Amino acid sequence: MSENSRPAEPAPPVVSAERAADSVRAVAFDCYGTLLQLEERHFAELIHEMLVNHGVVHTSGEEVWQAWLDASRALAESERLVRDGSVDGPEPAFRPFSETWPRHFARAFETRSVDVIPPETAFQHLWDHMCAVPAYSEVAGVLDALRARGYRVAIASNADEGHLRPALAAAGIEAEVVLSSEAAESYKPRRPFFQQLCELLELPPEAILYVGDSPYADVNGANHSGLPVYHVRRYPDPERERALRFRATWTQPDLRGILEVLPSAAPSSSFPP
Repeated sequence: MSENSRPAEPAPPVVSAERAADSVRAVAFDCYGTLLQLEERHFAELIHEMLVNHGVVHTSGEEVWQAWLDASRALAESERLVRDGSVDGPEPAFRPFSETWPRHFARAFETRSVDVIPPETAFQHLWDHMCAVPAYSEVAGVLDALRARGYRVAIASNADEGHLRPALAAAGIEAEVVLSSEAAESYKPRRPFFQQLCELLELPPEAILYVGDSPYADVNGANHSGLPVYHVRRYPDPERERALRFRATWTQPDLRGILEVLPSAAPSSSFPP
């Protein structure tokens, strides 16, 4: 989850705004923090709520969250899920959130001396919330406008199927293609994830605008795979952004800017329909 400790990769070549405007026929969205109102900064709040509900007062949600992130990094390093060539190279062993997150909670609770909450209970608390978070206010209007202009709409997210599909249904969000990391057996920012997105849409990378909030997973990942990128920067996070050298084709504070940067009608081309 955290991006602060990942080594910076060489800045990838960015797809220019002019080229993207001429070639984009589909818009693919990250889910959480992009379409749905759950950003990384909210996880500490959710954990703190859970601690209070169980009478835990000696530690905070922020402290447990940091311990959770430490456990996540330790597991990734031990199982070679993170490596210097994290965008390319052999695909690491895939593990869904439902398998790894309880393990992160077990380690975090041990570190912070929380012994009254089973790790599975903590995991379920986050899972239930992820199944029912609302969409940002501009989402429905932007998606409707894109479809009216002839753009195809997809969703591609680091998520398990079991919470992504219910969350989209609860928010009333539909898309031609929905790709989860669990279905892809690959996590952003790795190239195989974005390659599968292109294959599902039957479009070359330059014809798909990828929209996401994460400098690491979304901007770096999509750029390295040749997709133009719209970085939705809903709140400033200088520390995370300084940790990486990333570029986006466009950066805006919400999704409404997509309607300003893309043409009023999807361009025709020889790409497959």
